[in-house]
Formats: sequence, C-alpha cells, structure tokens
Amino acid sequence: MKVLFLAPHLSTGGMPAFLLKRIEALLGYTDTEVFVIEWKSYSNTYTVQRSQIQNLLGNNFIPFWGDIEKQKTIVDFCYQKQIDIIHIEEIPEGFDGHNPFDFELQKELYNKKHPWKIVETCHNVYFNPDEYKLLEPDGYSFVTPYHLNNTFKNRQAKKTIIPFPIDPTIQYFDTQSNLLKNNGWLTKGEFHILNIGLWTQGKNQKYALDIAKSLYEKYGWTYIFHFIGNQAPNFKDYWEPLMNDLPPNVFILGERDDVDKYFKMCDLMLFTSTWECNPIVLKEAISNNIRIMAHNLEHYQDEYTDFINPLSGDIKIDKLKVLETIHSPIKYQLDFHENDVKNFALEHISFYKSLNEK
Repeated sequence: MKVLFLAPHLSTGGMPAFLLKRIEALLGYTDTEVFVIEWKSYSNTYTVQRSQIQNLLGNNFIPFWGDIEKQKTIVDFCYQKQIDIIHIEEIPEGFDGHNPFDFELQKELYNKKHPWKIVETCHNVYFNPDEYKLLEPDGYSFVTPYHLNNTFKNRQAKKTIIPFPIDPTIQYFDTQSNLLKNNGWLTKGEFHILNIGLWTQGKNQKYALDIAKSLYEKYGWTYIFHFIGNQAPNFKDYWEPLMNDLPPNVFILGERDDVDKYFKMCDLMLFTSTWECNPIVLKEAISNNIRIMAHNLEHYQDEYTDFINPLSGDIKIDKLKVLETIHSPIKYQLDFHENDVKNFALEHISFYKSLNEK
C-alpha cells in the first residue's frame, strides 16, 4: 500500500507530532510506503517533528511551500507514485486563511474517477462541518470520540477513531537521580514539575506560573518548575509579559527534542491547558508513567479520567492539590499486554482497506 499524508504545515504542535507517530508506526509494523507533502512551511525555527519526518522519509518528503501552481501538480504526483490513500491531516475547508486549500483543486483531487481514496483527520475542536464542509472524503479517521459522537456525527462518510497510542517504550533509560545530577541539580529533596506546550492563552501557562510563584513564596526552592514549549512570535502578546515576572523556581527551556528526559526527571506534569482536542502530551505523560494534573475537558470524553488528577481552575485549591498529588502514589500503573503502537499501525491499514469494500 502507498499512502500520501498531506499536512497543512509541519511547524511544532500536536498535528505534526501525530503525523510523525503515524509514519513511525506504519514504517515499523507494516510494508506501507509513506509519502508526505507539506502544504506550506510556516517557520524554519520550530521544526522538531518536521526534521524527524524528513529524516525518516528522505525523498518521499515533499515541501510544496504554499505555491498554488506547484500544488496543482499533486494529481500528477499521485498517479506517478501510484498512491492508494491520500490522508489529509486537517479538514481542507478548514486550512488556515493564509494557507488555503484551493477548492477547485480539492474538487479535482476528490473526483471519484481517480483510483485513490481520501481520508481526512480533524485536529481541532472549532471546525463546524455541518456549516463549512463542502466535499465529503471517503473516510474520516478521528483522534477523539468527541468528533465521532458530536462534531461529525451527521457526516455520511465512513468513520473510525484512531487515537494517539500509549507507548511505554519512549521512557527514558536513565534514572531520575542521574538525570537531575547530569543537568546540574545537586538535589536536596526538591520536587520537579513539568509543563509542556506552545505558549498561548489556550495552553494557559500563566496559571502554572501563578502556582509556581505561590509555592515559592511559601516553600522556596522545594518545588521547581520546568516549562518546555516554543514562544512563537505570533503569540508574543501573551507570553512576553509573563517573562517579566518569573519567580526564581521557574526555568524556561524552549522547544526541545529530548522531552522524554524531562518526563523521567520530573515528579509531576502540570498540564494547565483549557483549549484542547486530544492532546498528545497527555498520552506521552501516561506512556512515561508520571503523575498528571490537568483539566478534564469535555472534549476528552472521559478518556483521561483514570489517569489525571483534575484541576479545578481555583488557584487556592489547585496549589494544594499539586502538593497532595506530588506526595501521593501515581494514580495509574501501566500494564499493557499488547503493543499499542503496532495496533495503531494496523488500525490504519484496516481502515484504509475497508474504504474499498462495498
């Protein structure tokens, strides 16, 4: 089988990370040949997932750079490479306004005269298909039950849910004490708290900073906070003022390609986001068997109830819950008898093949 993934962009974020995991799984557990077209490059700076995808695929990675004339060659490309499945990593009608999917090109690509099947995945919770969807794919592959049960319930195309897998093999090999020592922490019993995400209002890092400041005022260096995530220029109005009033127990680490090391190094992941679809970082935290505090959002459909200690949104309550959680056993324990990543790969193949069934 030959699968072409079409991504609107491969700047840092959940969608590129999800695509990277798809590629790794399909290459690792199936004989699928994978191609990726990047519709437009948003940045040359924040490219952790893009670089890994390019290294995996070599010449099968095609940057289109947003050139509409070049995009029109995609039909010829699909015939040349004998593509069986075109899997689009966002709803084409929902591509960013500065990075549109030309409707005439979409109509041609979706024309049933072509031999390939079209699959779409939505990575957001704001697109309304009943209002804005113009063309129907052959199938939808959802990342969350919320899309199946709510957002896309009226769509007629074939549907499945293929969520991001739990993968305990991504756990870092070293011990927490060694990692702390090797990163310059001469430990005296401190506790380390991790926050991950692009610095935006929806990710809500300010709330975590407020908790950090409150704990520092009472406990000093006992509770240390590590923030991983890029500070993109287009969100500068949010994050720049926060940088002017950081408590001493906060370390801003930027975007990194060694996040797994920090999962192992820290005692708690404090995920303060209030605007999510189905965040990969929660699956990565579970895979690393770390304590988790997060908002149990409606869009999660209770998928994480057994794993997270829920945030209340009241800082007086939540700073005490941080202390309670960090000094308590982990709420869950990994006990997987099957290879979740292999199943993740095979679920793709099963769904792709089903699109040819009458």
